[in-house]
Amino acid sequence: MAINIEHRRVQANGITFHVAIAGPSNAPPVFCLHGFPEGWMSWRPAMEALRDARLYAPDLRGYGETARPRDGYDVFTLTDDIRALIQALGIDKPVLVSHDWGGALGWIFAHRYSNLIRKLVVINCPHPKTLVRAVLHFEDFQTIRIPWVPVFEIPWVPEFFLTTALGRWGLKLSFTLREGEKGTMNVALVEELVSRFQKPEDMRGPINYYREMVCTQLVPAKRARLEAVYSNPITVPVILVWGAKDGALSARVALNSGLDAGCYVECRPLPGVGHFVSLEASDKLAVEIRRLLNPNTQ
Repeated sequence: MAINIEHRRVQANGITFHVAIAGPSNAPPVFCLHGFPEGWMSWRPAMEALRDARLYAPDLRGYGETARPRDGYDVFTLTDDIRALIQALGIDKPVLVSHDWGGALGWIFAHRYSNLIRKLVVINCPHPKTLVRAVLHFEDFQTIRIPWVPVFEIPWVPEFFLTTALGRWGLKLSFTLREGEKGTMNVALVEELVSRFQKPEDMRGPINYYREMVCTQLVPAKRARLEAVYSNPITVPVILVWGAKDGALSARVALNSGLDAGCYVECRPLPGVGHFVSLEASDKLAVEIRRLLNPNTQ
């Protein structure tokens, strides 16, 4: 039986968010942050597999049915969005589950607002400071593993191209070619995700995440502000779930994340799984999350 998913419009941090909610209202809360180029739907398989939890999955700023303002794609505003959503939805200390770009926001959110969550789960995303250092120092070839980042700095062109038929085909390939084992990717869901990008405005917000993060690294005042955030150690348990066949983000680099998080990070590798864990191994991901919802699990 398909799970019942409720869709809400929520006012938070000055804009309107679309939030998908599934699971019993009295079940342990899990707040999910999607990556690029996804949306709330990337958590649908986890909602199906994890029916004993209350999952909240927003379209983040600029994505899908959430508002698409021209600004606010810096990590400070984006993590304030998360705080405002948790408060507007009345969620008491959820487990924060985050993937890819959502993972980067999860790390930064936990530095800023550990008091609002119970645990942090990051799926296939190194700590942002760890990742930037690896790119600058060419650690484990991380610099050349993510060649789209400099391309995304070009104005207008990426969002125009990626919302053409050829661009959407390329986006689909970016999912299917990165599956850990052939045939495991939820191709139908990938096609549904990719079909949301029909015009440049659909992609401008998601690409602006990259542009603003690069700007934050290049502008001294912004970089100093982010470094000040990193100086506050994360004070909740952190679990790094890692699809071991991720070719874009280095597991070797990610294992250094605890040094920048200022806390112990428990690593939970998933052999044979690629980058998009929730789209190809939702059952394995559900096992990891369910383990963490156990009150006896530290």
